[in-house]
Amino acid sequence: MTSYSRIVVGTDGSDEATDAVTVAGVVAAALGAPVTVVTAWKPSVSVPGGREQPWADLTAEGADVDLTALGVMAIDKVPVKGSAFDALVDAAAQSERPLIVVGAAGLGHTSSRFWGSTSNELSHHSPVDVLFVRKPVSAVQTIALATDGSDTSVRAVQAGYDLAAALGARPILVTVAGDAVAAEETLNDVETQLGITGSLERLALAGDPADVLAAAEYDLLVIGNRGMAGFARVLGSTANTITHRATSNLLLVNTSPAAD
Repeated sequence: MTSYSRIVVGTDGSDEATDAVTVAGVVAAALGAPVTVVTAWKPSVSVPGGREQPWADLTAEGADVDLTALGVMAIDKVPVKGSAFDALVDAAAQSERPLIVVGAAGLGHTSSRFWGSTSNELSHHSPVDVLFVRKPVSAVQTIALATDGSDTSVRAVQAGYDLAAALGARPILVTVAGDAVAAEETLNDVETQLGITGSLERLALAGDPADVLAAAEYDLLVIGNRGMAGFARVLGSTANTITHRATSNLLLVNTSPAAD
């Protein structure tokens, strides 16, 4: 699997979105990938968050300046009238292997999760991988690849490992289990499946996986999106808890077969 061919970043000019633009630029510059900047606007000020097209154009221009300063060579600006979620997904659909990057502001607040936000909607319904930004970084140096040994988590680990290789970052294979022997078996099995036995930094942690991984501090934490939809989401899943509570920047990998 190759790494991402295009970065699609959404911005509304807020501090959180500006951080997302920064991380998108850092990743894109390191990959040599083009960036699509999406700014969604709504024509009526009576709509919550409503804007006009001149605002969207100006916001996109600001992102263009920031991305250029970070070394991004190819930038497309897409101001769109309507839903930010739809605009981001539509923009991503134009590339074979896209990555959507957005701020994580709408993930950590219960009201935003209940009433809906672009980041929240993407976390549950994006057809492609999404990077949720909680803090800007000047370089992605450490990437934690979380796994429980399941097939879907291995798919996420592979995507994160490929990204780490492309960025020149240090990948760390991480599992959380109450049994040290079981944890080592999981790490060994995942390394074998990836074909990188003995060449990857490993970390076995104890405790509740959701709590431990949500509190982890890395430049980027990678998990699969199993449990982000359907009854698993309603009842609560490890992926759902981590996505909404993570303190690190989070790469949520779409592990459904249709994502290939």
